[in-house]
Amino acid sequence: MYYVYIVRCRDGSLYTGLAKYLCRRMREHSARTAACAKYTRSRPVTALEAVWRTETRSSAASLEALIKSLPRAQKLALIAAPDTLLPRYASRLPAQDYTPLAGITLEACLDGSAML
Repeated sequence: MYYVYIVRCRDGSLYTGLAKYLCRRMREHSARTAACAKYTRSRPVTALEAVWRTETRSSAASLEALIKSLPRAQKLALIAAPDTLLPRYASRLPAQDYTPLAGITLEACLDGSAML
């Protein structure tokens, strides 16, 4: 399993990434260590806004690239309704299952109550 996620940073900006181990990645972003993204090191992460699960790294990379290419307004629309990803962008993604995961928070990843 791979996860594609959108996080909100303290300055209000959005960062999109992918991870095999979502909660470990959230801890890296939050700790702002060398393992976190350069972007989130200078802009602390405040919320995990949306998460999708995929079967393969290549499908996760395709989804990450798609989301990164979207304007902010479309990213905000995906955050508001993550289940609309496939109806909106199926023609731009490889035929894979992109399952939105609801209810996963940054806090749950950080305190260990989410095990992804």
